[in-house]
Amino acid sequence: MSPKETILITGFNGYLAGRVAELALKAGYNVRGTVRNLDAGTEVQKALLKLGYGGGAEVVQIPDMTIPGAFDQAVIGCSAIIHLASPVKDTFILPPPEVVRMNMSGTMGILESASKVGSQLKTVVLMSSAAAIFDVPTEPGVYSEKNWNTTSEPAIAQLGSEAGGLHAYCASKTVGERAFWKFHDEKKPSFSMTTLQATYFIGPSLTPWTSPSQLPFSLGNLFSLLSTKQIPGPNLIYENTIDVRDVARVILWTVLNPVAADGQRYLCAAATGGSQAMADILNKYMPELGLSKGTPGEGYEEDYPSTSGNVAFDGKKAVEATGQEWIPYETSILDTTKALIPLLG
Repeated sequence: MSPKETILITGFNGYLAGRVAELALKAGYNVRGTVRNLDAGTEVQKALLKLGYGGGAEVVQIPDMTIPGAFDQAVIGCSAIIHLASPVKDTFILPPPEVVRMNMSGTMGILESASKVGSQLKTVVLMSSAAAIFDVPTEPGVYSEKNWNTTSEPAIAQLGSEAGGLHAYCASKTVGERAFWKFHDEKKPSFSMTTLQATYFIGPSLTPWTSPSQLPFSLGNLFSLLSTKQIPGPNLIYENTIDVRDVARVILWTVLNPVAADGQRYLCAAATGGSQAMADILNKYMPELGLSKGTPGEGYEEDYPSTSGNVAFDGKKAVEATGQEWIPYETSILDTTKALIPLLG
């Protein structure tokens, strides 16, 4: 790798993007990030500067990634493109067909721009979701990269704006990823193409959260536990999690190993815990928090295997490919908690 190589990261101000940028800079790449709002990108730059990566991250504003050619200038000179941007915040606000259209347009837009870069572009990585793997309603079982959501797109076709936010999110991720693979199979580009699916993110953010309103949905139960000291109900659909730092690591691995990763889906799913498991961990290691004890040991298995639970996930393919195990669940919960404590007031 030339020290001058640049990685483009879309959705630069997102939970995952900062951790990807951190690893990319550490590996010797230059980083260019796209954002809707320049102020949000500046916060990521500041966080990277504190870590000693001054001047290594460039920020480019793209107010609307669905416009044809939106990424044409941003991709120039890049050896890798990591497409993380997704209309997540719009999922429960806009009509489901519009959410699907936006995600599809963004995915195809980045691929069309990538096709104009030339031979220096080695790989394009798409961040999909576990939502592209299971159906809604969800059937019990252990899901892997072999599975696809088959129900959400038909539901939106039938119900339109009445389909609801869950179908909107699942369909947008599924349609976007299928379009990505169709492009791969039909266009046969010179660059490699890889997708990742992930369960609920946990782990500390690169840029500190300053308000509970900034927290991702996936941290809702943990923050509720910390703020109310009572054990909240179950998560939506499943309890499986993955540390955001692990997802960033797998993404960088695909960039460093484009030939091995070409044409592959990698499911990032590390552990199945839940609210009682989080309470048990924190009562053991941070008893000063004074959390409710609930019913210790109930609702989860020892060592928190990712394949446990009613709706479970098998993340071993990514572990075998990268040769590295996931961050232990207890470590992720403790690290995330330390990042959330400043928000408790």
